[in-house]
Amino acid sequence: MIVVILLAAISSTGILKLIETINNTGETYAQVTYSGEPIIKINLKDSEDYFVYDTEYKNDIHTEKASQGIFYVPGETTTDMEDLYETDSYARENNIVGIKLLVEDGKISVLYQESPRDLCQLEPPTNSSLRPIVCLPNKVVIKIITTQEYDEFRPDSSLEW
Repeated sequence: MIVVILLAAISSTGILKLIETINNTGETYAQVTYSGEPIIKINLKDSEDYFVYDTEYKNDIHTEKASQGIFYVPGETTTDMEDLYETDSYARENNIVGIKLLVEDGKISVLYQESPRDLCQLEPPTNSSLRPIVCLPNKVVIKIITTQEYDEFRPDSSLEW
């Protein structure tokens, strides 16, 4: 019985991955939300192709290093940012408080964040809608969107989040 359940679980994961691949009709984007609100969308194949949502957090998003695949987004912190400042002069000079993301090889990962166990940094890079990155203490979720063209989910000014 356990073997049957295990085989069903393994095959369903493969089926879900197949469905995701079939439904992938456009580019692959990482949509980052903070406190439940989308704040930035990043093309995983071209990190210089991103869209910052018009929210109260837009000034806390740093995209100056997008050509290197590096983004800084707001996030709750439980300790100070000194560890990041020691290795990242840009973050130190700009007094960044939040999360450092990396887009590389078509995937996104969390390079730095502050929380009691720093679990988000341990998550492997992802480009799958089946494997979002959830940073609960930081109130940040990175969701992968693969089924829409870029212009189809760019919000207009009348859309409320």
